[in-house]
Amino acid sequence: MIDLFSNNFKKKINNLVPLSNNFVLGLSGGTDSMALLHLLNCFLNNNSELNINIYVVIIDHNLRTSSSEEARKVHAVSTSLGFKTIIKKIIANKPKGNIQSWARFHRRNLLHDTAVEYSANLLLAHHYDDQVETVFMRLIRGSGIDGLLGIKESQWWNGIYIIRPLLIFKKEQLKSYVNDNNITFFDDPSNTKLNYERVRTRKIITIMRENFWNNISEDLKKFSDLNKKLLETINPFFLKWVEENISIENTGSIKINYFNLKTLFYNSNLLAIKILGTILHIVGGNEYSPKKKKTLHLLLSIFKFPFKNKSLGNVTVYLEEKFLFFIREQRNISFNKEIKENNYYVFDGRFLLISNVAGKLIKNTRNYFNQDNRDKTFYKYRNQINNSLPMIETLEGECIYPYLRVIDNNEFERDNIKDGFFGLYLINRLLL
Repeated sequence: MIDLFSNNFKKKINNLVPLSNNFVLGLSGGTDSMALLHLLNCFLNNNSELNINIYVVIIDHNLRTSSSEEARKVHAVSTSLGFKTIIKKIIANKPKGNIQSWARFHRRNLLHDTAVEYSANLLLAHHYDDQVETVFMRLIRGSGIDGLLGIKESQWWNGIYIIRPLLIFKKEQLKSYVNDNNITFFDDPSNTKLNYERVRTRKIITIMRENFWNNISEDLKKFSDLNKKLLETINPFFLKWVEENISIENTGSIKINYFNLKTLFYNSNLLAIKILGTILHIVGGNEYSPKKKKTLHLLLSIFKFPFKNKSLGNVTVYLEEKFLFFIREQRNISFNKEIKENNYYVFDGRFLLISNVAGKLIKNTRNYFNQDNRDKTFYKYRNQINNSLPMIETLEGECIYPYLRVIDNNEFERDNIKDGFFGLYLINRLLL
């Protein structure tokens, strides 16, 4: 198992663009993450020439009275192996319901922010069985082709690479590895509570496997792989259609050919839903695209006559001549964020932000659509667009403005930005 992990992990990190030798490991203390911790320790011992730095982050969800004590015990194990280890506690108010979604959201944000702080890639301990459960849950929900891919082994997300080096291993393999090597781990009692969707899913899959579908896990994994091949097949057509019919403004707005979208919808509503959902994701800045049902409803209402302006996911949709315009609404935009020099941030879920100077993020006062570019197609919506952008007030009280560019969701290379500006990069999620 060590050799298989080592070869797979080395291949993954060698393919990273841009390459970073820093990694943040999200360590829960459970079987999976403790197995990953020890596998990484073996990898470091056998590959010292790679000069890799791994920083371990333990998230204390603060949901149980024993959570802080468990975090300290996990911390002791990690530091005993020589890893630089920190504990971060979630201090947000606990909701009355949907605890797992709340915990996942805050855990991911803390891990992301730490990875940004260390200019690091993020390592997570998802495994084969997690993949199977995810595909099953998304299949039940009626997810589109993208969702049915399941969990990706590696992805560029909001300024960092996320790598999941255990996806090739089943849970039983990880349990055996932990037991055979006498590795300490800590069970989370929430993993047995049936009021959580993933726990229920795990039980349902087990019942199905034991009673009438012996190969359910393997079949769901094959189904995920087939969806990947399907996406690879349609991607050339998809990207060609996007290039010919969609214009992305670096200020965060999008226009699309109305009539060609309508034609696409009546030929392939799944592809039209995928495109529209992704546009709403880019412009609206939400964590996910709107649900498939809501996106379909929006498409149907868009094609009704007479057209009326529509809103979904923090985005207002306008029709001008033969184009639909997608403009960020003025609500749910958070400014007043402290900015550190040369750190990466995600602004409004839409932009990757990097600044050469420290300061505070404030609402933009600059007009990006002056008298000289009235012919620009987005000019009519200049006030909404201008007000959705930030600028930085430096520690000396000077205001600096964003250098705007659209970047690929799959990779990113930083520009050399001149003084008086900071980098604000719109994340184009249409490029797969």
